[in-house]
Amino acid sequence: MEKIYDSIFKTMVTKNPNLLIPLINEMFGTDYEQGTRMVLWSDNHQTEEMVDEGNGEIITDSYIIIKGNNYHIECQSNPDGTIVLRMIEYDFHIALDNALNEGSSILKFPRSAVLYLRHNSKTPDKVKLKVRFPEGEEVDYSVPIIKAKNITKETIIEKKLYFLLPYYIMRIEDDSLINVMADMNEIIVSMEKCYEDGVLTDYDLESVYNHIQRIVNNIYNSSEIKEGVDDIMRGTVLYTHADELLDKGRDVGRDEGREEAFAAFKLYNSGIHTVDGLVEKGVERTVAERLIESMEG
Repeated sequence: MEKIYDSIFKTMVTKNPNLLIPLINEMFGTDYEQGTRMVLWSDNHQTEEMVDEGNGEIITDSYIIIKGNNYHIECQSNPDGTIVLRMIEYDFHIALDNALNEGSSILKFPRSAVLYLRHNSKTPDKVKLKVRFPEGEEVDYSVPIIKAKNITKETIIEKKLYFLLPYYIMRIEDDSLINVMADMNEIIVSMEKCYEDGVLTDYDLESVYNHIQRIVNNIYNSSEIKEGVDDIMRGTVLYTHADELLDKGRDVGRDEGREEAFAAFKLYNSGIHTVDGLVEKGVERTVAERLIESMEG
């Protein structure tokens, strides 16, 4: 189960920067604008000593650089008493990698936070660790905890925290299915507005939809939950703007009677919107012309 949550988190971090920027702003109190350039660093941190000793890799969920500022986020499905130890280990290796790459004698730790998808009454707002050096000097290391279930529907809509929507279904563990579905429907409507305003892309919406389905299909063995999710998705932009295009591509493929038509649709959906451009990619001109007519007519 943990791997599904991790996989969804890492996938959205890597492929959906439009969704990630608002989450970073919420977690770290920043105000980066949508579209701000970011660098997603490798999540495998391995020093030469680790290779020599066969100790493997330190793998983080996300390490992001924005305007020279370093951020490290871990996603946890449940409270974990050892998270602070792992966080300082990850942060140390991030700082060490940077120092080695820059030839610096200063270890600069990233700004870090943990996203908890679940929490209980004993879950703190920060995890802390005291580092004591041989001479007796002590330094406090602390990492804020962001509790996903404490972030309200209103806050998600206001701050565009759609990154959290795939995990929203997990609130049925604490609330009724009807209430959770109603909240998700409101959030989806606000996402549709963001799409219309050009803030989000088809890919962002389709990604969120697919990740919701992955969690439902892999975690909750309930036809009622699956039907509820299908109901709130049906007829929204998450269906019409992704699946309608797909349906058009399939229709063209059936009309032409060949698989090449559907392959041409995929090229169109990747950004090639001219007949000549499709032909250059190997699509027959008649198929390309039919596709462009269908998609833009």
